[in-house]
Amino acid sequence: SRGVSSNSSDTKNKKNDSDNGSNAGDSSGSDHEEDSSPLVANEGLTEYERLRLENIRRNQEAMRMLSLPEAIAAVSSSSRPDRNKRSAPTPGVKREKRIKSTEILPRRTSNRLANIEPDSAVATKKLEDYKETVSTLEEFRRARRAGILSLSDVSGHGDESKFAKLMEEMATYVPEKARVRDIEDESDSEEKTIIKEEQSDDKDVKKEEEDESQNIGIKKYFKPSRRAANSTTTTTNIKTTNTAAASDKGKASLPTSSKSSKDPSLRKQVQALKIKGPWPTVKVCQGRIYCMAIHENKDKVLVCGGDIDGNLGFWDLDEKLADDYEPEYDEEPNIYSYSAHTRTLSSMQYSPTDPTKLFTTSYDGSVRYLDLVKQKFMESYVVSPDVSDHLGSISIDSKGQQLWFADNDGAVTLKDIRTPQNEMVYRKVLHEKKIGCVNVNPKYGHLIVTSSLDRTMKIWDVRTFGQYKDEEPIPELAEFPHRLSVTSAMWSPDGKSIASTSYDDNVRIFNNFEPGLPEVNEIPEPVRIFHNNQSGRWVTMLRAVWANQFNWFSIGNMNKSVDIYSRGTGDLMANLKDARILTTVPAVNAWHPTRVLLASGMANGKMVVWR
Repeated sequence: SRGVSSNSSDTKNKKNDSDNGSNAGDSSGSDHEEDSSPLVANEGLTEYERLRLENIRRNQEAMRMLSLPEAIAAVSSSSRPDRNKRSAPTPGVKREKRIKSTEILPRRTSNRLANIEPDSAVATKKLEDYKETVSTLEEFRRARRAGILSLSDVSGHGDESKFAKLMEEMATYVPEKARVRDIEDESDSEEKTIIKEEQSDDKDVKKEEEDESQNIGIKKYFKPSRRAANSTTTTTNIKTTNTAAASDKGKASLPTSSKSSKDPSLRKQVQALKIKGPWPTVKVCQGRIYCMAIHENKDKVLVCGGDIDGNLGFWDLDEKLADDYEPEYDEEPNIYSYSAHTRTLSSMQYSPTDPTKLFTTSYDGSVRYLDLVKQKFMESYVVSPDVSDHLGSISIDSKGQQLWFADNDGAVTLKDIRTPQNEMVYRKVLHEKKIGCVNVNPKYGHLIVTSSLDRTMKIWDVRTFGQYKDEEPIPELAEFPHRLSVTSAMWSPDGKSIASTSYDDNVRIFNNFEPGLPEVNEIPEPVRIFHNNQSGRWVTMLRAVWANQFNWFSIGNMNKSVDIYSRGTGDLMANLKDARILTTVPAVNAWHPTRVLLASGMANGKMVVWR
């Protein structure tokens, strides 16, 4: 405090002396110049700032008088340790010997740093090796397992001998001939009589189609059935069995609605579906499940799924076990896995006429089928190198002879399974962008529907494809634009309706494919169902999948559940969920061809069965 007061008084005195223009006491002119120079430079500073600067100046002057900077430098230089001198070794610790590297390696693999001349033979060989490596990587990207593959060649998980016995058992199954019906309940005997009448009527309809080849528009493709023509008789039968209230108004030709008096029994069956069994969820595939299918055997449930790594997984669901059965700790479900493809297994379908053949498509550019009789993975088709190898959706006609599959270039390919492997009927470009789904009408095999990334759904008559060259555009029968890309579009089992799924968060049901409409473009607006279809990157795209024998379809729900909708009105029949078991979105679904049974697959490779 004494020093601060003295400094402040001296500063005030100097300021007063400078203001009066007089010199300080006995000080000389030189001293006056030294003291007045900092004051001139410190104009505009506060009193505290001037006092601080004055203290700093006094302290520096005192340090110079005592020669402190030189002493500090000498001490610091003498106390600095010698870095080259090693410290004393620690007792009991062995020091590792350092190996000094004498070779200097270049940081980059360039010819200049490696001292290689540009035109030398070494540089030329190095360039050739690089090109060969790049081509090898490209071949690896498109690599596939060629030829016929046995189970031992692609075995991944499960007992191979046990799976071979399972295939022998499934191969002895004899499929039913009449699988698609318009009536939804099999319990009523009167309905079975109507089904027999409809089957006889279908034969007459085919004869009428051959005779009336001059019809225009939709009449050319969808012919009225005897049931629609004889509306009085049909209405009487339907009233007797109470199948549809809409038929009383003369609308017997419309698709069967789920709001009929007979429908509550079906609605109860659907709503009663639950996840049962000793293993609620089973990990069938290693990667994210992309597609699924169920064998049509009634007595044994065999569910298969394909993942993004090309693995084909099978789950043999043993229904003989009671629902309250508790397996042993080391006991596992019957699971089998085989890697017949090297990339994403995009689609699969059993042959409609031969359930011993399971056809699969993959992003490795190949179409295969698992022959349950031969117990081998056969190769059906391989794409040429000049086209896209990303084969997507596959669809087989009702005769089981023609394969339709789409690719990323907006084209569809027709393959006849009776022809050699590398032969195809034709390949036609139908869309500007990727085709996500192609589906053949199960009743009218010359009609296909496609859905594309170009935000359109189109209906085609394949009988006209042969009239156009490869590069020539083909006119479609009808086009239905969507607001965003269309992920799927599939015909109903009776071929009279289409359910499309789009990223615009809508599921559309196109119902009225009726012979009374003069043109396809005049089909009324579809039934729209708001549905969240934003699956994101890590969930497989949501698709509406029809039940094989009934007039409803299912689609995964982003709230970790499965929605089931009716065809006629689009009302929600059931919402299947189990918060305790389902931890991810059941995005992929497949119906049993002959039973009310649904299987769902998830991104973690697990499956559940609703029964």
